[in-house]
Amino acid sequence: MGETATIRDVAVAAQVAIGTVSRVLNGHKSVSDDVRRRVLKAIRKLNYEPDRVAQSMRLGVTRTVAFATRDISIPGYGAIVKAAEEALRERGYTLLLAMTDERKQQELHLLRIFQQRRVDAVIMTTSDESDRELSRRIKSVGMPVVLLDRENPPELDAVTLDHRRGIRAAAEYLQGLGHTRIALLTGKASTRPAVERIAGFKEATERLGKLAGHSIIRTGGFDAEFGFREASSLLSASARPTAIIAGGMAMLSGVLQAIRARGLSIPHEVSVIASSDSDLAALATPSVTAVRWSGTDEGRIAVQLLLNRLSNRGAPVQRVMLSTELIPRESCAQPVHR
Repeated sequence: MGETATIRDVAVAAQVAIGTVSRVLNGHKSVSDDVRRRVLKAIRKLNYEPDRVAQSMRLGVTRTVAFATRDISIPGYGAIVKAAEEALRERGYTLLLAMTDERKQQELHLLRIFQQRRVDAVIMTTSDESDRELSRRIKSVGMPVVLLDRENPPELDAVTLDHRRGIRAAAEYLQGLGHTRIALLTGKASTRPAVERIAGFKEATERLGKLAGHSIIRTGGFDAEFGFREASSLLSASARPTAIIAGGMAMLSGVLQAIRARGLSIPHEVSVIASSDSDLAALATPSVTAVRWSGTDEGRIAVQLLLNRLSNRGAPVQRVMLSTELIPRESCAQPVHR
């Protein structure tokens, strides 16, 4: 055997036909999991590198999937991207990662780049589901697009999270402790996560009757800066909230910083719940009650929806919603009436 392994060498090592190796490399579903594992093991052992250029010219595909997300540094996104990359690599695809910074123009620019690079498909979030130009552009890219936690355009496949149930459980938990003046901070109401969180919050607070008017909703961003600014404003008021729900994956640090800057203690003077579980929530002192879901499942399911679409462009739209659960910790207690 020469220094450079060939597809024939892989077939011999895996004890399969050359055509089977080719099907594994091309992600065909006709190959059993056992055979796929044997072939992939042989590929790794022999350090076999398929000729991607020749494959692209012959098949009209690049074996590349683009993943566009707003910021990889946000707690939670790393697990999603890692799971997606692993699932794609198992099927012979390479992941191209790009940041959108939650800006429409950057999203439009990246869609043009993805077309120029001739990627096979795209997984992405969007900054504004109500923007018609952005929706039209996404639908016209000429390749499968799977949305992450977004519903629009409705013609596209999507994997979403049950934010409504998670925030409803969070608000009801606080109500059970005696809180009536609860603040929900979350993103722009033109994105699904914010819409669903607001809906779940309202469903819970409506049970308070006349006291429902004491609840507070602030929308505008999912990041730490927004959380700090809004929490600081609310906590400076004479009738400040007795509990805050940080409704964004990156928001918790800003809310905690604002509470600390005001010299308030958690949970005795203000209770806190994070809408996204993270290392910060679990390791903070006191530890923070949080809504949890599986980023690993989100990434893997997004890839599965994408692969299904690549194999059957005419199939009905696929929508999968992942469950959420509330994880009680030390950051919530009965309110102190002032």
